[in-house]
Amino acid sequence: MITKRKVKRIAVERKSISMPEAITQKGFGNELPPRESLVEIYFDQKGLTAQAKAFYEFYSKANWCSPKGTPYRNWKLLASDWIFNYVQELKLRKRQRENMLAN
Repeated sequence: MITKRKVKRIAVERKSISMPEAITQKGFGNELPPRESLVEIYFDQKGLTAQAKAFYEFYSKANWCSPKGTPYRNWKLLASDWIFNYVQELKLRKRQRENMLAN
């Protein structure tokens, strides 16, 4: 009859794994209102530095809430919409200018 050998377990010291510290800096997308410097950095990365101040002032006056009074959740979504609308407006003005010159 074959029997299994029992292995003696040796006590091993376990290292405690520390949890990473939570990010305390605000403005990374979910916290509102963001710091103005973070908004400027975001718009600078998108190539529209001049629009950062207008964006921040507009939504600060609105208290970072929608027209119905619902608070916004993510300022970067607002900023991307702002940038998209601004670029579309520039394209429209350019087309209108070209049409005026063509006529």
